Amino acid sequence: MLRIIGCVLIVACTTTFGVSSASKLGVRVRAIAGIISALEVMKSEIFDRLTPMPELMEFLAQQTDPPVNMLFSSCVSQMKNLGAKSFYFIWKNAVESSVRMELRPAETRTLIDLGHVLGRYDTQEQANSIAYAIRRFEHYLKLAEDERKSQGKVHAALGVAAGFFAVIILI
Repeated sequence: MLRIIGCVLIVACTTTFGVSSASKLGVRVRAIAGIISALEVMKSEIFDRLTPMPELMEFLAQQTDPPVNMLFSSCVSQMKNLGAKSFYFIWKNAVESSVRMELRPAETRTLIDLGHVLGRYDTQEQANSIAYAIRRFEHYLKLAEDERKSQGKVHAALGVAAGFFAVIILI
């Protein structure tokens, strides 16, 4: 009886790991899609409405869905240091602390590089940089969706298979 319970627990644990890994792929797709939407709003607010950066970060923190809202919430919480620290430094810290978005290093680098321009240059230059970042993230979104389609079920199946393999070895 204890052996059966142990076997079931092993399979359940490895299946959980596999499903968790597969769900991270979905989180990444949702995060990238949310970033694209947020960047489009950011571009409109900066270029058309000339919204100040602190106000824009607050607006995006309220209007975006998790986990993307964590990026803008982190910016808002650090904005009180805006005089002592540059916006780039605040933006970079916020991007690096937003690990729940499951971004790859290239995607993180694209967001960090955008911070060099935000709030620093004229509206046209900022709009051009945001448009470039949007194009990059549209490419990243396609890659993430392809990865989720091809790898999602594999991760879950590997979790189940690893559990059964471990059970067979232990019996």
